[in-house]
Amino acid sequence: MLNSTKARKADLSTASETDMAQRPVRVLLVEDDEDDYRLTRDLLQEIGEGRFALEWVASYAAAVEAMTRQEHDVYLVDYRLGRHDGLELLHEPFLVGKPVIMLTGLDDRDVDLKAMEAGAADYLVKGKIDAPLLERSIRYAIERKRSEEALKDADRRKDEFLAMLSHELRNPLAPILNALQLLQLQKGETPRQQKAQAIIERQVGQLTHLVDDLLDVSRTVTGRIQLCREQIAVRNIVERALETARPLIDQRKHELTVSLPPDPIWLYGDAARLEQVVTNLLTNAVKYTNEGGHIWLSVQQEGDKAVLRVRDTGLGITPAFLPHVFDLFTQAERSSDRSQGGLGIGLALVKRLVEMHEGTIEVFSTLGQGSEFVVSLPVDLPQALSPKTQPPPTEIAKPTRAALRVLIVDDNVDAASALEMLLQASGHLVRVAHTGPTGLEAALDFRPDVVLLDIGLPELDGWQVAKRIRQQPILHDIVLVAMTGYGQNTDRQRSQKAGFDHHLVKPVDFGKLRQILAAVSKTAV
Repeated sequence: MLNSTKARKADLSTASETDMAQRPVRVLLVEDDEDDYRLTRDLLQEIGEGRFALEWVASYAAAVEAMTRQEHDVYLVDYRLGRHDGLELLHEPFLVGKPVIMLTGLDDRDVDLKAMEAGAADYLVKGKIDAPLLERSIRYAIERKRSEEALKDADRRKDEFLAMLSHELRNPLAPILNALQLLQLQKGETPRQQKAQAIIERQVGQLTHLVDDLLDVSRTVTGRIQLCREQIAVRNIVERALETARPLIDQRKHELTVSLPPDPIWLYGDAARLEQVVTNLLTNAVKYTNEGGHIWLSVQQEGDKAVLRVRDTGLGITPAFLPHVFDLFTQAERSSDRSQGGLGIGLALVKRLVEMHEGTIEVFSTLGQGSEFVVSLPVDLPQALSPKTQPPPTEIAKPTRAALRVLIVDDNVDAASALEMLLQASGHLVRVAHTGPTGLEAALDFRPDVVLLDIGLPELDGWQVAKRIRQQPILHDIVLVAMTGYGQNTDRQRSQKAGFDHHLVKPVDFGKLRQILAAVSKTAV
């Protein structure tokens, strides 16, 4: 469906360009001087009879009325329009992004710059315009518009590709992680088996991290990411980031020194996103520091700022690359074998997330002598802390109190099979279906306590299945858990609207799933 929609849009775009090549270019002239109108008309006729269709309006109000019809290919706008000027028209919402050429009797550089900043494609001075110049300007304005539309379309396609890529990459990660967690439930593994499992767990975590960054950087660039702000302590952010980065630090045998103030420093921000910032800075330091190196992480309050520093004894950054270290998809050639890897998006994402929190980030480095990243964030003055503002204690998932009837609906056979074995090993009774309709049939026959439901199902998608389950009185109290590669806020909102109780993003942390099952089991007792 997605490909056919794109094909239709491409066909329409091609048809539009072909249509313009076969018909006159439609020009709207906004000019309050009739002599100037006649001069422009004559110039267009000189270019070629029948190549341009000219419409003339002589006032600001008439221009607004004509422009709202969106019937023209290019707009020639006089700078002086009685009590108004052409710059005001350029700021009208219906003209934003349209091919506009500003005409004026003033050869004024300041007006020229203002017109360009407002979106005009060109600036022509009356009395200096001849037919070839006018034709070139019109053609340039139209081609520039086409190029801008092509760039927007390419950007849209890129975002769609990144979203689809992250979803498709998460699908194979899910059964790998489930199979690993199943192996970890076994007893009596040899040290070699334990080491192999630890390697798989680290690498799955790293790949999941890369997939998340890939999607997040697209969201931040397009402004679609939303912060869930609350009052949070910097210490809690740092501690959670250290838990995430610790396996990689230990693997590389780095010495880590952490310095945190004795008194809490409070921020008003998104805990998950700020944890992402610290984690990315730590993993970046780990990657570019040779084995056995030293990494320092410190936090202190300086005036009304919380300042976090991550310093390492790594390879450092060349002076030529230093100004580009936060550029998207840019990565320095710090080693000939590219052993550090990465996509060149982590630091770009860090910078954007810090700026979204009204903060700043700087980098200091000397080649061969390590690097230091400094993040400054505004401190949130502590209010009278209620239990709601206190960070909840971390709970360790405990075994469920009673066996549950669990239905898995997932068209990824390996993912469903691995999860089935994992749940059975945890003592639950499990049934599996691989399509929307068979999932509905299984729900009516099996009467599960919990349904783990994939979204991207054949025939009926997960949202449709959830809605139909909620319409069945005998299934109304079932706990529905969405398990999907789609994790944007809009996806979560849609899940909630469809009747899901929980939304988990693949590869699912089995600890989180166990907590959900434990809560269901507790209420069922």
